[in-house]
Amino acid sequence: MELMPLLSDDEKLVLDFHGVNVVSNSFADECLAKLLLTMSLEELKQKTTFVGLTDFARKNIAVAFRRRLASEAIS
Repeated sequence: MELMPLLSDDEKLVLDFHGVNVVSNSFADECLAKLLLTMSLEELKQKTTFVGLTDFARKNIAVAFRRRLASEAIS
């Protein structure tokens, strides 16, 4: 996970999506929701902020987080 070293700093990590028109379900899961394997959603919220998301991208990321959390609850 390439983002993990960046999340260890005390400052919030800004994930800038300006100019990105589409965030696929697979990207949202593999690059973002998988972070929930190593930290809670609350911790992820404290350590990151998303800017420049389209409504479509925001929904795909939210769905990926919900699916990841649901699959972890079942495990």
